[in-house]
Amino acid sequence: MRVFIAFVVITALIAAPLSVRAQEPLAPAVETAAFQQLASAIPIGSRIKVRTADGRRLTATLMAADAQRMIVKRRSRVPEPAVSIAYADLSELRRDEGGGMSVGKAVGIGLAAGVGAILTLLAIALAVSD
Repeated sequence: MRVFIAFVVITALIAAPLSVRAQEPLAPAVETAAFQQLASAIPIGSRIKVRTADGRRLTATLMAADAQRMIVKRRSRVPEPAVSIAYADLSELRRDEGGGMSVGKAVGIGLAAGVGAILTLLAIALAVSD
């Protein structure tokens, strides 16, 4: 059994670099076409997260998407004009689901847990004192 496990581990270690070599970078035209297809599949008005090739990140609302570029409106406290971003300038595009927890919700959960713990301790103290 030990020999079999050793054989499997050694085979996996030898084969791992081969699978990494199988991954080839895409041509820029193919990547641009993939971003265009992805943007056309996202519904207009959805919140998206974008990272450009120069490293700029923004959370925005998708306003329009055509064959060469998309128009987004950045989400910020101060209103900003819409921005046009070419698909060739993108390095990441994804729909923002916004499933995080807000600060108010976290505070409410913490307060409820604290009140529950204090009431439980009081109930135990009253039960023991009788």
